[in-house]
Order: sequence, then C-alpha cells, then structure tokens
Amino acid sequence: MKAVVASVVLIAALSSSSARAQSRVSVEVGGMVSAYDVNSGPAVSRGAVRVPDSVAGTSSSGGGTPTQAIAAFEVRPTVTLDNGFLMGVGFRAGQAGLGDGGSSLVGGDLSLGYQHRFGPFMPFIKGMFGFNSYDRVGETSGHQNDLRLDAVLGARLYVANRMFVSAQAFAGWGDRYGAGLSVGGDVVQFFRRGVMP
Repeated sequence: MKAVVASVVLIAALSSSSARAQSRVSVEVGGMVSAYDVNSGPAVSRGAVRVPDSVAGTSSSGGGTPTQAIAAFEVRPTVTLDNGFLMGVGFRAGQAGLGDGGSSLVGGDLSLGYQHRFGPFMPFIKGMFGFNSYDRVGETSGHQNDLRLDAVLGARLYVANRMFVSAQAFAGWGDRYGAGLSVGGDVVQFFRRGVMP
C-alpha cells in the first residue's frame, strides 16, 4: 500500500514538473520615458543613428520650451521560447517634447534577445530596432522620422501563473537612455510536451 501511495505521489510530481509552460506568447502594456533629442531646428537630416545635440536641456519655440524628452504608452506582443529566444514587436504613442510646445509621437520597433526564467523571475536582455515619427517642435514646422537602436536590460516578475509586471532600462542611438514599466499576461502557453494549457 505504501509503495502504491509513493508511486502516485512520484507520478504526480513528475507530471507537475513536466507540465510547466516553457514557451509563451504574451502581451504587455505600459509606459516609457526617454531623454530623447527632439528635433526643434530646421529640417535637416537627423534621422537614423545620430550624435546627441550639444544642447540637451530645452529648446526655444514660439509655443513654449519643450523639454528634450519623450513619453509614450506602449503595447508589446512578445514570444519567449524554452531555449531562451525572445522576440517582440512594440507600438508606441505619446508626446515628443514634454512641455507646452510638444507634439504627438508614434513609433514602432522589433526586438530580439535572450531570456531565462528562474521561478517567478524572468530577466532578459535584447536589442531593439525601431523608429519614432513626430512633428518638429520649434520655429520651423515639418515632420521628422528618426530611427533608433537600443540595448535593453530588464526583467519580468510573475505575480500569478499568467500575469506579470515588467521593468526595463535602455540606452542607445535615438532614444539615448530611458526606462519603461508595464504589466502583461501570457495569452498562450506551450507545455514541454507540446500540449496547450
């Protein structure tokens, strides 16, 4: 009888261990801020990878003095696999130039990286390539499209089986440096044996 009970407990433990989701498709929503070089000057070629302006504080304009930064709301579907591969697509909408003279901003990005889960904790590192599109603020009107390339370091903390909070810091060309905070959930989880939960 004891042998039967021990066998049942062992099988249940092994089944529970093998049933943990290893790969997942998730969606997270949140916000970000960045010390961004908002173009407030003439329509010069400042897109793509560029050197930050010598004046990184404020820019004068007839409509106010917008701070050289951006803030945006982001939505990011992400795929994470058992082997550590991470891929995400991000969409953002917010404001370029935090002040009276700011303008609306939209953007998108593609990120590739590596992650590993330790219980409820999932740190990750990734590279992110994308763009920002906004109206120039300042004396010269017009539209500006900037490319960006960032290195991102962050982590997820799972507060439930499918729900998590995520924090990240980034730095690079375009966004310069900044941080983001979001909440999300796993839409699909793939079990080790390929069975959907």
